[in-house]
Amino acid sequence: MSERLSSLFVPCVILLVSVYASLYVGLLPPLWFSLLPLLPLIFACVAILLAWHFNKGRVLILVLLLLIPKLYGDSDQEASLTAYLVVSCFCIALLGFIPERGFFNRFAVNRISFVLMLVCWCYAIERNWVSFAFLDHAFFTASVSWSTVLLWSVLFLSASALGVAWWFSGDTFRASGLISIVSLLVISHFVSSDMQFNALLSAQFLLWIWFLLMESHRMAYLDDMTKLPGRRALNEQLVGLSKHYAIAMVDVDHFKKFNDTYGHDMGDKVLKSVASQLKQFSSPGKAFRFGGEEFTIVFRGKRLTEVEDVLELIRESIEEALVEVFDPKKKQDTAVNVTASLGVAYAIVGESPDSVLKRADEALYQSKKKGRNRVSKSPPPKSI
Repeated sequence: MSERLSSLFVPCVILLVSVYASLYVGLLPPLWFSLLPLLPLIFACVAILLAWHFNKGRVLILVLLLLIPKLYGDSDQEASLTAYLVVSCFCIALLGFIPERGFFNRFAVNRISFVLMLVCWCYAIERNWVSFAFLDHAFFTASVSWSTVLLWSVLFLSASALGVAWWFSGDTFRASGLISIVSLLVISHFVSSDMQFNALLSAQFLLWIWFLLMESHRMAYLDDMTKLPGRRALNEQLVGLSKHYAIAMVDVDHFKKFNDTYGHDMGDKVLKSVASQLKQFSSPGKAFRFGGEEFTIVFRGKRLTEVEDVLELIRESIEEALVEVFDPKKKQDTAVNVTASLGVAYAIVGESPDSVLKRADEALYQSKKKGRNRVSKSPPPKSI
């Protein structure tokens, strides 16, 4: 729940701050006031450069979508709703359901062509080059037309589908896309001046710049398979540790034999299962993937007396968790469980984190030597 809501927190803050700032945009100094019309284009260029650097084709398409009202020119409200709002919201929602395929290749070209086709189609309707006169009739006995009902239905379904997908996945792209749709609705129906429009549109590009920076952080520090912080994040954590902390090493027992029996894909499922247990029971610590089948947990703060109890809970939860794997010999799925050995070392004053990590690894070796599936504690070092 917390990870899901955290993915929406910053986009919501950006939206709320931008709406509030747009109300007072007239108080800007003359220099900023004159630069404001250029800010959307500047931020769009920055977003495109970052998308190119991180090979994010979906963000490229999204930025181009958001640029449409800036490049589209003046039009009345109904035309704007037809030619821009519906197409943009629909395409943003659609991007939330298609996989990332890179910045500029045949996939990106095909997707951009699809967006351009939708925009051209709406433009043709606006210019009466294509006519659907029956959609202008009243919706049953209501005062609105069929075309208005259809447009708002597309908007509602796009936002709802993306919102439901975000709720079940917690995906940051979908969260940012959902806020983009809300922001587009605000821009289309509540903006009364060009300056407000430029301020809110600039915030949209800032939102996707933030997303790209978060993606770069995720790629650098998060292990894609287990969704735990990786070795680089662990190294940075060790640098900033206080005087009182403990480090635990966790190793999956007989992992090589498991891989040989069931295959590497099934081994990955085991690592994911172990990672989920570490995330669930490691408090007050933080779990990292050290490499291969090894994990590290760093405990810091005032609750070090709980460390060994927590590690016992982790060991038991890993042993009790069943993992569904495919048995190539029996040619069927079967539920198996694995065990893990753990070693923990408590830091003493003046000891380096590398030394504590080494002692934790030695304690892990003792657990392996004593029969596995147990927790061993490292004795204090004889000298520093």
